[in-house]
Amino acid sequence: MRLSVSVLLAPTLALALLSIGCDGCQSKQPAISEAERTQALASAIAAPSASTERNQHSSIGHAANVVPGQGPKRIVATGGRLGALLPILPGEGVGPVRLGATKETIERLIGAPCDDATETLCRYVGRGLDFKLEGGVTKEIRISRKGREAKRAPDGSIIEYGFFNGAFLPDYYFGMTPEAMQEVLEKPARVEQISPMGPDGLSERHFHDGVVLEYDRWSNGKLVLGGATIFKSATAAARNAKIMDEMQKRAAEVAEAGKQVPKITRPR
Repeated sequence: MRLSVSVLLAPTLALALLSIGCDGCQSKQPAISEAERTQALASAIAAPSASTERNQHSSIGHAANVVPGQGPKRIVATGGRLGALLPILPGEGVGPVRLGATKETIERLIGAPCDDATETLCRYVGRGLDFKLEGGVTKEIRISRKGREAKRAPDGSIIEYGFFNGAFLPDYYFGMTPEAMQEVLEKPARVEQISPMGPDGLSERHFHDGVVLEYDRWSNGKLVLGGATIFKSATAAARNAKIMDEMQKRAAEVAEAGKQVPKITRPR
């Protein structure tokens, strides 16, 4: 697996990791806790690398089968990203929320009540997050790009998801191409072609260990990452740990060398 760990990781990542200890490093500090790892991961995705800007699709355009001014009225989510940065962890969860969490745990860790809550769902429309519950605990976590349909209003209008505030480690975002995502997840075990095209340009599903990725056909003809569904997988969790270890080592190297890293603005 080729990791996209670059010197463009922010200095704050190095500080965050080194201040809480570094697994495998010569340090007298104790190994970091799960909560500390989550904070470090959030720091990591706060400054995406150059690969993000190469692969992020332009904000100008729309899904191939969503023509502005045609079809049902669409209610666009306003405002920016909400809450803390959440790393996407295939096979495990998002940020501190893990598969198996109860609704009460989800709301406590997200820091807000569900926008929509039933016995089988906890949804955050503005954050692009759906927690699917079974027997009172999280069975799947679904993440959607901004602009995808979240639900219908009583009058039939489409209410869109807002921005998901996070990324796949080390810095892979919604809007990227399948080729870019395979840099970190490798090739999918199976690809499902969607024909005819589904809602919001849905054209392909790629089945990876611990996560299913959905790609939407964009108005420029390209496929862009539009959705992800996380399911439990021990092998995917092990891969996350490996990436995290690589990020920690790189952060330690950057800090030791005293390198100054240019600030990069997160693409919208």
